[in-house]
Amino acid sequence: MEISDLIVFKAVVEHQGVTRAAEALHRVPSNVTARIKKLEAELNIDLFIREHNRLVITSAGLRLLDYTQQILQLQKSAIAELTQSEPSGLLRLGSMESSAASRLPTLLSKYHARYPDVQIELMTAASMPLIDRVLEGELDLVMASDPPDDPRLLCFPCFEEELVLIMPKAWQDNDSLPSALTMVGYNKGCSYRHRLESWLKRHSLTCERVIEIPSHFTMLGCVVAGMGIGMVPKSLLALHQTDGLAYRHVDEDIAQATTYLVARKDNPASAISAFVELATN
Repeated sequence: MEISDLIVFKAVVEHQGVTRAAEALHRVPSNVTARIKKLEAELNIDLFIREHNRLVITSAGLRLLDYTQQILQLQKSAIAELTQSEPSGLLRLGSMESSAASRLPTLLSKYHARYPDVQIELMTAASMPLIDRVLEGELDLVMASDPPDDPRLLCFPCFEEELVLIMPKAWQDNDSLPSALTMVGYNKGCSYRHRLESWLKRHSLTCERVIEIPSHFTMLGCVVAGMGIGMVPKSLLALHQTDGLAYRHVDEDIAQATTYLVARKDNPASAISAFVELATN
């Protein structure tokens, strides 16, 4: 089924016949008739009842007309979205929870002021689940750390974070951490959690328990309460009351974490490219 066949079909219905439809489409009547017959053969249904040189649309034809109108409207919207100079439409954005708190508010405010016709839907999750949603076509663009080397993805570095080890303030003067540790961290698939696990292994430390907490606010509160240790961007600490919290620097290769904007290569859209340009310049 071709779009051009649907355009011919719609014209025949609207102009109540082949001759006037052909005139409106600047075609010869035989071409219009051939297109209708081709469409009927492909669908194996009669779209019109033919009697006394008149065409009367069938119930199946009415159903196809409804779909035709939807398809042609979607085609029109797609062309407008992909060719107009100003971004518009829906941008499905994902972000790590920490980035959503510390980095996104200012960026989203600037983006909305510059491109008010773009509607934004935002979800937060760990890096790998976000990237999986991009690959599955459920999100357009995500802020994530340590993206995989995948040929389907475009990755744009947008800012640098310094990760620090956070702990209860009562531990800050201790030369070493307690032997029985609890990791207070994000869910599996979080790149920061993976980096903390790497740091612990490097320093021959083990965590007896892992408490998965998706909210950075709750995680900081649990650390202040003495539950255990965590790893967060240092920039996040400036947003919260940190009485009762201490932090330590960690190995540079673990501490330095680039946040990327990640999108599919085969999903070009003006709203995506505009967000990337704003975030990376």
